[in-house]
Amino acid sequence: MYMCCNLAEPIKEWGASNAENKANYGGTSAFNLKKPGMQQELLALCSAPDLGNDAAATRCSTRECLVRGSPLADRCTAETDGWELHGFFVRETETCVTGRYCWMEDFKYFWAYKQGNCQKRLTTSAACVADTGCRWSTSNNICYSATSPDSYPSTGLDEDTFLSLLTNVSAEDQSVTEFEKYMQDKYSYLRTRNRRYEADFHARYTGVRLNGLKTQVMFSWISFNATFPRENTVDEANVWYNRWQAFKDTHAPNIGGYQTTDLYLFLVTQNEMVKAATMGICLSLLVAFIVLLATTCNWWSSSLGLVCIVCITATFLGIVPLLGWSLGENECIFMIATVGLSVDYTVHLLHAYDNAPVSARTARAHAALEEMGISVANSAITTLFAAAMLFACGFYFFFQFGGFIFMVIGLSILMSTNFLMPLMMLVGPEGDQGKMLRRRKIGSTE
Repeated sequence: MYMCCNLAEPIKEWGASNAENKANYGGTSAFNLKKPGMQQELLALCSAPDLGNDAAATRCSTRECLVRGSPLADRCTAETDGWELHGFFVRETETCVTGRYCWMEDFKYFWAYKQGNCQKRLTTSAACVADTGCRWSTSNNICYSATSPDSYPSTGLDEDTFLSLLTNVSAEDQSVTEFEKYMQDKYSYLRTRNRRYEADFHARYTGVRLNGLKTQVMFSWISFNATFPRENTVDEANVWYNRWQAFKDTHAPNIGGYQTTDLYLFLVTQNEMVKAATMGICLSLLVAFIVLLATTCNWWSSSLGLVCIVCITATFLGIVPLLGWSLGENECIFMIATVGLSVDYTVHLLHAYDNAPVSARTARAHAALEEMGISVANSAITTLFAAAMLFACGFYFFFQFGGFIFMVIGLSILMSTNFLMPLMMLVGPEGDQGKMLRRRKIGSTE
């Protein structure tokens, strides 16, 4: 629905329900925008930045305002000539920030401009003044509507009236509707005032599209400004994301629609990646524990081995932000794969520990290191050397992948030999402690 950096992007959209399109995108389809209640919700959503104390910070231009989320209430003054001559809403001062691009607000002005049909029906000041629905402009010598755009019915227009205003074909150009012609004229007017950028942005960031017969709303979109710094952390981004959701739910709880801005979609994807990484790590730890149990047949040793793997994983997760890596697809995969790469040396040393021909825990740890220490060390050295070769790659993914392998294998060999083995010396099982399968010797008698 809303977001961008510096400028708004097409953000909240409504598509029409059809056989190839899931019905009720985001809770409602474009068809429903003609309903009186939806008209009012759309207007309320578009004008919400004018209320001030906007936690979504749609009208902020400074970092302090963005952080505090409390811009002052304000409303841009409309240019007099634009309204009197053509019925347009044009900001009198270009520096006044509205915080949004919304075709429904233009429709509100179009509706007010059409009331009484003053310009075409009345051409003299006397006739204009005599009509209570019209006013005469002495500066422009023209009769214009006395209806205020703010008097748009609080309950919304009935569906037939709304669609009629939106879909009536223009008498000047049969290929467009009166409202489309009205918007084209507004853009032309802005360009004559050296405000081409404003016309171009408005045409891009908001609009409504009808079907081929010009009888039904098929597609619509609006946009909001949100000077959101991309360098924010995930937690800070989530706070901002929740602000926007609250903003939408407060002012337009039933209007539906769906978000399309890349940054918003990235936030949603990032949250899902965090969930996926967390679930993947938990499942990997479960599988690792099962592998340890199957290999050692000792729940005690397996539990201590799992502690070692958890420590390796936690250390790696702590190093990632120190390296400046942000959570992306690669990092999400790396986090899940960390557990699998951490199991290897732990399994070998625990297997040697449990099969040592001695009973005391210290002696068993020594025996495990004597039997498997050189093997796991050589394995780590060759893997580290292979990973280091990737540091010379120009392609960032391979460089990052090499760094991932190097860190995890380095942590794995260090933790398994310098943490796990001392841990086994202190609290490791002795004799048959923790064994799930025990052998019995059955002697023969004669």
